[in-house]
Amino acid sequence: MLRVAMVDVPHVAHQATGRARMRRAPKAPRRFLANVCAGLGGCELRRLLRSCGRPPRSALRVSRRRARPQLGRRLAREGFHLSPSPLSADGFFINVQETLSCQAPLLGHSLMHHSGEVYGQEATSTLPIESLRAVAEQTFGDQPLCVLDLCAAPGSKASQVASQLHIDLLVANEPQKTRAALLQANLLRAGVSEALILSMDGTRIGAIMPNAFDVVLVDAPCSGEGNIRKDPSAWDRWAHNDHPQQLQSRLNLQKDLMSSGWQALRPGGLLVYSTCTLNHEENERQCCQLQEQGAQVVRLDEQLVPSTPEGFLRVWPHWLDVEGFFVACFYKETTHVDPAAQMDCLSLGKMGFRRLKTSEVAGLQERVLQELHFSLPPGIPVMDKEEDVFLLTKRLPLLQKLLPHTLLPGIRLLSKQQISKELRLVAGGNLSSEEWLDLYKSAGGGLGASSLSLKSAVDAPTAWKAFQEMKQQRLEPDIVSYNTLLNAFAKDSDGAGAQEVFNEMTDVSVTPGVVSFSVLIEAHARAGHRKAAEQAFRIMQELGLQPNEVTYTALLRARLLSGDLLGAEDLQNELNVVGYTLLIDAYARVGNVEKAEAAVDALSMNAAPNLATYTALMKAYSRAHQLQGAEAVMSRMKAQGLEPNSITYVTLIAAHGKAKSLQRAEELYKEQGPNLASATAMIGAYGRAKDAERAQGVFDELCAQTVRPDAICCRQLSQALTGARPQSERK
Repeated sequence: MLRVAMVDVPHVAHQATGRARMRRAPKAPRRFLANVCAGLGGCELRRLLRSCGRPPRSALRVSRRRARPQLGRRLAREGFHLSPSPLSADGFFINVQETLSCQAPLLGHSLMHHSGEVYGQEATSTLPIESLRAVAEQTFGDQPLCVLDLCAAPGSKASQVASQLHIDLLVANEPQKTRAALLQANLLRAGVSEALILSMDGTRIGAIMPNAFDVVLVDAPCSGEGNIRKDPSAWDRWAHNDHPQQLQSRLNLQKDLMSSGWQALRPGGLLVYSTCTLNHEENERQCCQLQEQGAQVVRLDEQLVPSTPEGFLRVWPHWLDVEGFFVACFYKETTHVDPAAQMDCLSLGKMGFRRLKTSEVAGLQERVLQELHFSLPPGIPVMDKEEDVFLLTKRLPLLQKLLPHTLLPGIRLLSKQQISKELRLVAGGNLSSEEWLDLYKSAGGGLGASSLSLKSAVDAPTAWKAFQEMKQQRLEPDIVSYNTLLNAFAKDSDGAGAQEVFNEMTDVSVTPGVVSFSVLIEAHARAGHRKAAEQAFRIMQELGLQPNEVTYTALLRARLLSGDLLGAEDLQNELNVVGYTLLIDAYARVGNVEKAEAAVDALSMNAAPNLATYTALMKAYSRAHQLQGAEAVMSRMKAQGLEPNSITYVTLIAAHGKAKSLQRAEELYKEQGPNLASATAMIGAYGRAKDAERAQGVFDELCAQTVRPDAICCRQLSQALTGARPQSERK
């Protein structure tokens, strides 16, 4: 058992904010290089290894069913700026607005995520459905499709199918019950009412439902070598002694899943096979075996990425700075199917349901429309023996065979005569994040829903309460849950509380990783516990964990807050944009322009300085009473395409105010526009010039805009009216 004993203290900086420095390229085992990279030339292999040393790029997919107007603007207001993905019409990379806070904005916190408008999905993960979409249009036209997703949890590709294809039934399978419940909740949150969730061995579905589906997806479990940037240990498996046995086990499962999916596919249908791995055994070799069963390769659209000679899509990480992926599509030749082999459907009564009368359906439709402003989707409304009302698919023969393996026979409409939470989740509407999360939990969100509650907690006590509720529901917290809880304590600057969480984590045998230690160090740093932060850093290294840029930035904060600027400088070569900005801000506090500029130059060798960086540099010039230098920083900032924000303007207004350069301060104030921060700075500038009348005028203008002045603004006005010097200028 791992337990960390920290120094005596009272009771996720896990996402790098800013563009992180290049990590060292991963060391690839010889066996991996020989089997996976044999076709890559020396130059291309070096490009691959360098690319795998970069941090992963966050991405999302917009739901066509859920997205509401001004989505991009609403995301931008929460700190998420989007750039288009070349792999999907609905996909975007997330450029997180850099900040000096403990944690960058998380997509899982946003209302847009809770309401299903967006789904966090890697760019290459969208490729199978995006490729299928073009082929399906040519093959089926406008025909509504019956789709089977054989390995569907947690639901990214299943919800993408519902968003981008014309379907009348989506059968999504996940053998583990808890993950199947999460899959169901995610599809409901995405507004998918046409889904039937199975929880069974996917290798058996073909035998139960042969020739039943227009489209079958097999996103097979794999070795995950394409995810090296997220999981640095992915390539290490090739060096393990049992790797051949582990690989063969995966190959057997993949083959059985593909055979089951092929059997379930109707003649004239399409099967898509995909993995996030790079080796030929799990990709081309499996496809060749399916071809031996009569599968015809459908050459995929090369507008997305170049296809292989066989007609498959293989994405290498260094091509588009994304994760590795493989996609293949097959067509099942049309043959005659004996009508006698088709199953006759039992009556609804023998299946355990009573079909609602026409009058009952009309009353239900009116009630749903009045309460939820939502129209019931197509289907067969029925009542079960418990008098719950469900909406069944019209494909009753298929439902009859799969019914023993479903979580629910269809979407529940009424439960105990009340509109069900499942229907409320599908209907959506103007709900708060808390309301969305409550519905998501009740619909089976499980650990995923509880983790979202943790992420959305406004403070550590709220997060702790959500964490305890998770355990009361007999959900076993994982490392992500613990890291999220740690981050809540870090944001509250509660190092002792974070230490308690960390120790509980190790007590229950959840092994902390780099993220866990980084957040713990951040918590101690913000709490002013320098010794505890340094000790956590040493233990991390003793355990063989490699600190990353976020770890070093947290340690930097601990040293800076303890006044150890020299110790902070020792970390300079290990920092990301946020770390450098913190260091520059420390130089600014002592007016050391030379070292601040040198730090900007050092940062520029690895990454582009951001708005916060330039603002900190401007602050250094201001503190050194070098107005021309501060103005030059503003020009440099604009030349880099960065738009100055309120903090930038306030910094420069205050600098001119201290120099009693009122004309320039007024110009900047008008350029920025009146707001609480800029008005406070301008009142302070007039106060230093002993111009009480104009200071009062700015205050009155602010109040006229229904902006409520805070204590700092009122104090500045009071000092301007009494002629007292601002507190910042007193000795």
